[in-house]
Amino acid sequence: MLSSIGDGFRSLGRNWGLVVLVLLANLAFALLLAVPLALQLEGDLVHRGASNGMMYAFDFDWWAQWSAEQKGPSSALSPDILGTGFAYRNLDLLLKGFLPAGLFARGAAPPVSPVILGVGTLYLLLQVFLTGGLLGVFRAPEGGWTVRGLVHGSGFYFGRILRVSLLALGAAGLVFALQAPFARYVDGLAREAVSERSAALLVLGRHALLLLALVLVHMVSSHAKVLVVREERLSAVLAFLSGLAFCARNLVAALGQYLVVLALGAGLVALFGAFDARLAVVGFRSQFVALFLFEAVVAARIALRLGLLASQVELQRARGR
Repeated sequence: MLSSIGDGFRSLGRNWGLVVLVLLANLAFALLLAVPLALQLEGDLVHRGASNGMMYAFDFDWWAQWSAEQKGPSSALSPDILGTGFAYRNLDLLLKGFLPAGLFARGAAPPVSPVILGVGTLYLLLQVFLTGGLLGVFRAPEGGWTVRGLVHGSGFYFGRILRVSLLALGAAGLVFALQAPFARYVDGLAREAVSERSAALLVLGRHALLLLALVLVHMVSSHAKVLVVREERLSAVLAFLSGLAFCARNLVAALGQYLVVLALGAGLVALFGAFDARLAVVGFRSQFVALFLFEAVVAARIALRLGLLASQVELQRARGR
């Protein structure tokens, strides 16, 4: 398992430009929301005393009044997404079924703007499109890659990868459907628990089981996508079943890859939090430093995701698939 992870990240290292390419795609989608928000903030702060406070510190009174008046994407701008808050926010949205696109939220009102969920869905489709091309590079990492070849591979496998992704969404929907009565049962036990510690453990335990189930669905679908490209599978259903069989036979190794990458991701968030706590953003220069730090974290997260994908290719290669 560790050898496949090492081989996968070495494969990514030989093709490090893939991280830059995905980062640029990430930035392009982020700008769809960031540019209108920046223009709105500039207009709302012009000729106001709060502009100086927001530039060199944080004017909470102005922000509280401004935030209460916002509708749409700008309403998502809040302190809980700053620093390491994004990680906890995304995990909370995932476990509540709002990712992707609020498909599994069981009628609850989305805590973020539908516009943001829509842009996130488009970005997810872009990820699905790029997956085939990325796997084509990792299938033969020594050969290098070109943008033209990557786009061609992405388009060639897009239909099959998309069908596998839809099967994965169906499996995730089944997980959330089964989780709903289980959650009600566990929450009932938590309310009847004799101690707050027992109640907290019950609630945290059911969330941990839900997260584990979603990780297993992702693991099976990801190995199915690898099979589509490595073995030129035409049937998404058969590729998904083969991915399930492969993961069942190699559960410790396949799941171990996720545990290693999740641990690295948690360490990355902790390291980012330590730097962010010591970084005083005052004026333009420190804002550029903060922007560089944030984008470095995004690039590192992309590298972890691509490294996991390359490691799954190497695991299948090592296990004779």
